[in-house]
Amino acid sequence: MLFRMWAHFAVAAALPDLDRLRELLERVREILALGGVALALGVSCLFVLAWVLSYLRRPTANATGSGVLATLALWTSYGPVALTTVAALGALVPTLAPFILKSFALAVLAAAAVWCIAVAAIFAGGSRGQLARARRGLLLAGTPWYCLAVYLSTFL
Repeated sequence: MLFRMWAHFAVAAALPDLDRLRELLERVREILALGGVALALGVSCLFVLAWVLSYLRRPTANATGSGVLATLALWTSYGPVALTTVAALGALVPTLAPFILKSFALAVLAAAAVWCIAVAAIFAGGSRGQLARARRGLLLAGTPWYCLAVYLSTFL
């Protein structure tokens, strides 16, 4: 009864069709989600491509140096992984839900810094172990992007 009264009132007052507006807003949300998924997949591919291309770098036979850059790349890559874990927990624990996108954003920024460090370590070269640490850091740093692509695809 109340709904029919509202429909008559809306026609009499010449209010806009809210269903059409709702459909338009839903379409905008889908377009934004699709663009976010495309961006996340593109950057994910960049991380994987850098990891694959890192195998072109051969270890040096007489590596001098302690490999600080490679070790730094590996240890700092655990930061974005931890932030991604917080985002994943936000999907399971309702009290952490407001922190999903915030932790993804921080993880993506941290991953960009780790990517720079890991690529610099690969360019610097080193022993087989040093290159393996840099490669592992590079692959782990891409974790936020892989998970963000999956998370945003749930909105489609």
